Amino acid sequence: MKRNEWIAAAVAVVVLVGGARLGAADDPDASRYQESVTLETAGKYKDALSTLEKITGSRSNDYMFHLRRGWLLYLTGEYDGAIEAYTRATRQEPLSIEARLGLMLPQIAARRWLDAVSTGRGILKLDAGNYLANSRVAYAYYNLSRWKEAETYYKTVLQAYPGDTDMRSGYAWSLFKQGRHDAAKREFRKILEVAPRHATAIEGIRLCP
Repeated sequence: MKRNEWIAAAVAVVVLVGGARLGAADDPDASRYQESVTLETAGKYKDALSTLEKITGSRSNDYMFHLRRGWLLYLTGEYDGAIEAYTRATRQEPLSIEARLGLMLPQIAARRWLDAVSTGRGILKLDAGNYLANSRVAYAYYNLSRWKEAETYYKTVLQAYPGDTDMRSGYAWSLFKQGRHDAAKREFRKILEVAPRHATAIEGIRLCP
C-alpha cells in the first residue's frame, strides 16, 4: 500500500475516535478536541496539535489524548514525539491494534525498519490477517533488503486481496531482487493486464532479462 493510502486509513481511524470525545458544549476539553479536528481537516496540523495540548487534567494523560497527539505529531513530521505518544497509548491499552498501527507510521517515516517489523508482528499476534500490518511489515522487510521475508508477507496479503496491484508489485519486486526474474515477470504482467500504466510494473518488466 502506498504511504498516502496508509495515511488515509489512519485519518479515518483517528478522526473517528477523536470524534468520540466530542460532547457537551459546556465541556471545554471536548471543545478543544472538536477545534483540533477542525484545524486538522483544514491542514493546520501544528495548530491542531497546539489546541489539543491545551487539554488539562486527567484527559491530558489518557489513551485518546496520546493516540491523537501521536497522529498529529506524525503529521507535523515530529516522528520521535509521535513514537513516544503512540507508545504511551499502547501501554494504556495493551490490546489496542489502532495504536500500534499508528505507531508504525512514524517508525516507517523515520526509517526505523526493525522497530516497524517488531510493532507489525506484535499486531499480527492479535490479528493475523490485518492488512495494514502485513503490508507494512512487508514494506519494512523490503527496505531492509530481506527479500525473502518481504515476499512472504506480500504473499500473505495477496492471498486475501489478490486484486491489490500495489501489493502484487511489492511481491514481484521481492522476487526480482532474489534473482527470480521469470516469476517476477509473470507477476508484473498480471498487473499490466489490468493496470497498463502501472509505473513500477512497467519498470520491472523493463529490467527483467
